[in-house]
Amino acid sequence: MIDPRLRTLRAVREVGTVTGAAATLHVTPSTVSQHLKQLSRLVGAELVEPVGRNVRLTEAAEIVLSHASALDAEWERTLADLATLRADEGARLRISGIASAIVSLICPAVDRLRDIDPRIAVEIREDAIGDRFRMLADAETDIVVAVAGSHRVGAAEDRGGEAHDLLVDPLDILVGEAHPLADAISVGLSDLADETWIGAGDIRDQQVVFADLCAQAGFRPRVRHDALDWSAVAALVGHGHGIALFPRTASLPAGAAVSRIPVTWPDSPSIPHRLLRAHVRPGSAAHPVIAAGLDALREQGRLLAGPTPD
Repeated sequence: MIDPRLRTLRAVREVGTVTGAAATLHVTPSTVSQHLKQLSRLVGAELVEPVGRNVRLTEAAEIVLSHASALDAEWERTLADLATLRADEGARLRISGIASAIVSLICPAVDRLRDIDPRIAVEIREDAIGDRFRMLADAETDIVVAVAGSHRVGAAEDRGGEAHDLLVDPLDILVGEAHPLADAISVGLSDLADETWIGAGDIRDQQVVFADLCAQAGFRPRVRHDALDWSAVAALVGHGHGIALFPRTASLPAGAAVSRIPVTWPDSPSIPHRLLRAHVRPGSAAHPVIAAGLDALREQGRLLAGPTPD
């Protein structure tokens, strides 16, 4: 973002408090207040108004941010044009993604990218604790690979981020080898309403998808355990502590005492799935290095999806 005060205003809109915005931006509340006052004087209008203990943006502030998004996108296109002047030089590409996407999508895509242009230096990060989408907005990373439908993804799209579909990833049910369903060919999600569940994967995306799918199937899951790492999820399931919704692209550890069963919807040919997307800043997809990264990710997504029927 060209003016850091616009970044401050955007953070206030997202969290609704000066203190919360300060924590998000890793600055003091007084710095946030100072930025808001400076920007208000600059545009000649009040930008925030109190609502109980929170604040909300005024109509003037929303107008400012709508134009700020356009400025951001134009700046990214400027950087893309400048990059074409340095096409013969090495460049850096930073990718942040969820763990299962790093294994199935990002690493193979980066291998392909290095074969095409070994001058590109790629940095891959999981950023399991950090806010990937804040990092994207602040130009601390270039591409974010995440699950569509999570609240963090929604916030990124509200900021005008560009999303590129990569892969429809089917979701299976993981049960222990001693479970009555262990030998089943498939199982309906609605038939699992009385099961004990493992809260599997990142609460910011995978578990959001899990809760949404269960709601569509007509029940609220009884979640007794929780694990972020897929190997830990498999261990909990294998020891009989519950069942879990498990992405097709997530690898099982060797020797896991589990069965993986495809899930179905009643009277529907579709299957429960999650959608993996690549997110970039508006305008940045024109940058030759970022464009090459997106192309490599999309190609890997096509390979994982398999051939398309004629």
